[in-house]
Amino acid sequence: MNFKTTIVLLVALAVVGGVFWYSQLGEKKTPEQASEQATAGGGQKLLDLQSDQVTGFTLTDSDGNHTTVERSGAAWRMTEPVSAAAVDWQTQDLIRTLCDLRSQGRPASAPSDAGLDKPRYRVALSTSDGKTARIVIGNKNFTGDLMFAQVNDGEVNLIDSSLAKTLKTAADDLRDKHLLTANSLEVQQIRIITATGRLVLNKTGSKWKIVEPVEMPGDSEAISSLISTITGTEASEFVKPDSDDLAFARFDRPSAQMWLSTEAPPTRPTTEPAALPSGGQTLTIGAPDSLTKDHYFVRTSDGLVAKIAGSSLDNLKKTPLDLRDKDVVTILPEDVKGISLVKETWPAPATQNANAVIQRAPAVVLARRPKESPKPFGPTLPANLKSGARPTTAPAATAPATQPAQSLWIFAAPADKAQPADDSKVDALLGQFNPLHADKYLEKNPNSPPQQRYLVSLETKMQRYHVEFVRPSNGQSAYGIYDDLEFEIPTALLDALDADFHRTGP
Repeated sequence: MNFKTTIVLLVALAVVGGVFWYSQLGEKKTPEQASEQATAGGGQKLLDLQSDQVTGFTLTDSDGNHTTVERSGAAWRMTEPVSAAAVDWQTQDLIRTLCDLRSQGRPASAPSDAGLDKPRYRVALSTSDGKTARIVIGNKNFTGDLMFAQVNDGEVNLIDSSLAKTLKTAADDLRDKHLLTANSLEVQQIRIITATGRLVLNKTGSKWKIVEPVEMPGDSEAISSLISTITGTEASEFVKPDSDDLAFARFDRPSAQMWLSTEAPPTRPTTEPAALPSGGQTLTIGAPDSLTKDHYFVRTSDGLVAKIAGSSLDNLKKTPLDLRDKDVVTILPEDVKGISLVKETWPAPATQNANAVIQRAPAVVLARRPKESPKPFGPTLPANLKSGARPTTAPAATAPATQPAQSLWIFAAPADKAQPADDSKVDALLGQFNPLHADKYLEKNPNSPPQQRYLVSLETKMQRYHVEFVRPSNGQSAYGIYDDLEFEIPTALLDALDADFHRTGP
């Protein structure tokens, strides 16, 4: 083959390619159509319809599967393939995409493989005026970037093929993944049953109370967060009622059961059965779907079966101490009449041995200054007037114009007895107990080697409170011990205990 023949063949190939391209994309446009194609989006709008006019749509794929979503009041609801809530924003986004479909070209004639006789998707949009708009979507063209489409049996157009991916997953994407419908703000009862025990929480007024395993005040913020986690649990995958996978769900021996109710708890104590009460909404967590435990089977009280991510369980595992009120005890400063503070210091860990001596600082003992006896009404009479003598004309000694204000607190220990204390530092200390707030409750004593230990006693008219605080030497969080509770504390509390309570100013 010589050079001249090669040139002829290349020219012929270019002509054939041009003809084929024109047959696919060539569009006989009038000047008006050319103007319309210059609009935003790059092409002529195929539907004379606004998204807010749409009240519902049905999507049918090539296998005959239907996805139907309808407007229900201000929300959207899926009616096929199941009856379930739809995700409003995703539904509206898809409707806007369909209503804004634009032509990316119009072939002179639809090729035989356009797929419009056996379309990949059929979409029927219902409008508020009772009309229906139909879209038939066929195959992709030879480049794969465009698809053949036909609106209301009209002319064949090419549209962006990215729409196919959206329509393929619409049945899953548009369905609301939330498993429970309870309003988290209205929940007043919670029951959680696991292999390790049973947790019962009741709300009275605005206060939460832990009823089981033992009674204790609940932390409203922590419990509200738990409720939001339960009601916000989403399915990673829905399981069909006839799925073979259900044989491995183990709902007869669940990992956990969670029950929520918006009804007020009973006013009188009741002996509840081990099973969960009737009414309300239940989420039963079964077995993992694989050895990796990435997902777990779940079932709702209305029979819905799905899978959730294994990581979702981490936020649902709460102990009573996780949900207990973080205010350990509240001691009003005005009720305190005496304070005792003892500080012990351990040698550095590198120097500790069996004979190490713990240094104990002198105890700081503070008491409220006794109230002075009331003075007699009116000026004090001189002694000579009390005996009936005539008053002298000599001027009386003038008292100092101002005197240092007496402190409210004094030292009560023998060494500093009656010495004034710095009221501001005492107030800062007492403020740490109004209330004494825990950062986190501990299941057991950290058993960390101590650097300092503080033994604090606060005496009121009614009782004496004893609290112990420890600053570990290994850099771990400081913690406190009160009654049977052990809890982490902020370091600001230890700073208040380290203060020098002696008064330095006037």
